[in-house]
Amino acid sequence: MTLAQSHSGPREAQADPVRISAIDTDVHVEPRSFEELISYLDAPWRNRNVIDRVPFSRATYKTLDGGGRKDAYPEHGDIGSDPEMVGQQLFVDDPIDYAILLPWSFRGFTVDPALDTALAAAVNTWLADTWLSKYNDENRYVGSISIAVDDPIAAAREIEKWAEHPGFRQVMVGHYGPRPFGHPMYDPIWEAAARHNLPVGVHFRGGATQPLGWTSTGPLQYFVEYHSLIAPMAYATHMASWICNGVLDRHPQMKVLFIEGGFLWYRPLVDRLARHWDRTGQELSARKTPLEYVRDNFRWASQPIEESPNPKQIADLFEEANAAELLLFSSDYPHYDYDPPSKALPRSLSPEVKHRIMSENARELYDLPETRPADRFDRAAGRL
Repeated sequence: MTLAQSHSGPREAQADPVRISAIDTDVHVEPRSFEELISYLDAPWRNRNVIDRVPFSRATYKTLDGGGRKDAYPEHGDIGSDPEMVGQQLFVDDPIDYAILLPWSFRGFTVDPALDTALAAAVNTWLADTWLSKYNDENRYVGSISIAVDDPIAAAREIEKWAEHPGFRQVMVGHYGPRPFGHPMYDPIWEAAARHNLPVGVHFRGGATQPLGWTSTGPLQYFVEYHSLIAPMAYATHMASWICNGVLDRHPQMKVLFIEGGFLWYRPLVDRLARHWDRTGQELSARKTPLEYVRDNFRWASQPIEESPNPKQIADLFEEANAAELLLFSSDYPHYDYDPPSKALPRSLSPEVKHRIMSENARELYDLPETRPADRFDRAAGRL
């Protein structure tokens, strides 16, 4: 069943179908407040003083402009919580066709795996009830299943619970865990995701068990260090771990999307892995080369995209990194460094490559239709 076929809400049947041209793979939405989320918690968590138990307050880095677009704060509620404002800014102002939602309210910020599991379950139920249902008459929102990686068995059960829901199209995890993600302890998660053809979206986030900017040599000192380094370092570690531990041989259908961590860094790492792969690959019983694993199993979201003052240089780098197959557009809405779809990609890329990045790669990854019914957002944007 496709996303369009699953919808039962109102449509503008008289208009011609709209061909998909832009899919945003990094859109953050929120409950209006944490209190809204409490009603979705299962007992006994709902009956406890949960807010005091969840350590949301922690030392962190000061983001620019408070972390959000100045025009994205609603009159009431948290940023990214007002469906009318979000719909206007995503589908009318600089329009996209589909928004892949990564709820920002749950980040695994406790030291209790049972509580993390309960919070993840609440976020999924809340998302299904709101942004994938009540707020989704036009069927433009696509959901991500939040899980707690510290409890892999419960995480796999949560994937099973939502895998057949037509609105959920990927599994969402943070960048941090007790071990790199290729470790056998996580295998129930990857097995469940791969069996249901759900990509695994990895987005950086901190937690109570790990400071936000912690590295193998200690914490980073400044925001610019954290923003430039923390996600690529973590993602590189997980990518190598997935490859070297045979996860992708056991689950060849598994797809991973690295979100908000850059793109071009992967190629030097893969080249280093490949340097001695003829020998080490045999030791690991690897079935493919590192570059083949990348081609078959890994994808990257564009924001924050690498840029260069030399248009030809950036075009050559993107070609060398196979952006036409591996890169997917993302905006990081509604954060301060939002990349609008009309300006997100380097101008030097060919129209064919831009089309692949803006829509086709995501459409294939999430099994989305080639066209969608026209709706009120198209009319508001003057596209009908």
